[in-house]
Amino acid sequence: MENTVKKYIPTDMENSSEILCESVTEYIEKKLKGHNSIVVFCIGTDKAAGDSLGPLVGSRLISMGLENVMGTIDMPVHAVNISNKKELLYNVYDKPLVVAVDASLGIQSHIGSLSVWDGALLPGAGVSKKLCEVGDISITGIVNYWSLNGIARLKATKLSLVREMSEIIAEGIFKAVNRVNY
Repeated sequence: MENTVKKYIPTDMENSSEILCESVTEYIEKKLKGHNSIVVFCIGTDKAAGDSLGPLVGSRLISMGLENVMGTIDMPVHAVNISNKKELLYNVYDKPLVVAVDASLGIQSHIGSLSVWDGALLPGAGVSKKLCEVGDISITGIVNYWSLNGIARLKATKLSLVREMSEIIAEGIFKAVNRVNY
């Protein structure tokens, strides 16, 4: 993964979805040339509360009317199928600009914050899995603190925090995609 600068956005701020929207809009406008669509690629599974962030975002975006979304509660993109889903993404969409969304583990003071950056994310890193990197723009929600047993941390995460973060992320992405002319 390239050396990128991550922006951290605490979700307890009243305007956190607008701050996320502005960052995502900026990155989309910077990278959109040469792409024919914007696709939101949401990673995770509902088998662990903390890891359900991506699928919750994907499901929410679809309910809001966004069409180019992969990864929902009913049809998740997870560790077992991510390579196939990534291949499908590039077969279905012509030159997509991919906004990747995933849960992450971080330091205690960042729990409840979003991180957004210009570049790919490496899903599974917090639980010591080596999966394919994905995304042109990345958003993670820091749902719990990192530990040697990351899977236990994801399972011990409060679903209410994940649900709240998913709503903020979905709102920010939805507004950003609708602000950009492509």
